[in-house]
Amino acid sequence: NQIAPFFKKHICYLYKKADLIITPTPYSKILLENYGINVPIYAISNGINLNKFNYNENKIKKFREYFHLKEEDKVVISVGLFFERKGKLPEYKFIWFGHVPLYSIPKKIRNIVKKDHPSNVIFPGYVSGDVIEGAYCGANAFFFPSKEETEGIVVLEALASYQKVIIRDIPVFEPWLKNNVNCYKGKTVEDFTYLVKNAVEEKLPDVRINGRKTAEERSIKEIGKRLREVYEEALR
Repeated sequence: NQIAPFFKKHICYLYKKADLIITPTPYSKILLENYGINVPIYAISNGINLNKFNYNENKIKKFREYFHLKEEDKVVISVGLFFERKGKLPEYKFIWFGHVPLYSIPKKIRNIVKKDHPSNVIFPGYVSGDVIEGAYCGANAFFFPSKEETEGIVVLEALASYQKVIIRDIPVFEPWLKNNVNCYKGKTVEDFTYLVKNAVEEKLPDVRINGRKTAEERSIKEIGKRLREVYEEALR
C-alpha cells in the first residue's frame, strides 16, 4: 500500500509527458482521466486477428481429441486466472485454460488446482494453436467471470469464434458488450449458474452473430486504420 502511491505518482508523470495516450477501452480511458491527465486519450482496442478464430471443424476435432471428449460431453471453457467455483453444474465439463505461477494465487485455490478440484474440471495450463482455437469455436459456452480487466482480449477471441459468451457485468465491458445482444452478463453465482446452463442447452437468445460483428469491428485491419489516424494526428 505504501509502494502503490509512489508508482502512481511517477507513472502519471510519464503519462503527462506524452503527446497522446492510447488505451484499450472507454473504461481504462476514464481511469486515466481520473488521474488528472489532460493530454489527449484515445480508447482503441488492442485488436484481434479474425482469421485465427473462424469456425473450423478440423480444429474442433483436434480440441475434442486432445481432451478425450465423448460425443455427448458438453463443455464450458474459460481462459485466464483461476478463481473459486461453487461446485455447480457437475453435468458439464469445465476446461480452464491458462497458466500462472501457483505461488501467486491463494493457497486454497492453489490446492484446488493441484488436487482438490471436481472430476468434471480440467486445468490443462497454457495451450496454444489449433487446440485452443478449436476450443473457442467447439465448446458449448465461454465463461469469463473476471472482476477486473482493461479490455479482456480473450473475450474478443471467443466472440470472433461465434461462441456464446458469459461475462461478469463490470464497467470495462460498457458500452461495447450488451446483455442479450452480443453476450450474456451476470453478477452472482446464481446468475452464472442460470446463464451457463441455459447457454449450453441453447435456451437463451442467440447472440453469436452479433458477437462476431463486435469482434469484426475490432479486427487488426480496422484497428490499424484507427491507429494510423491517431499517429498522424500526433505528428501534426
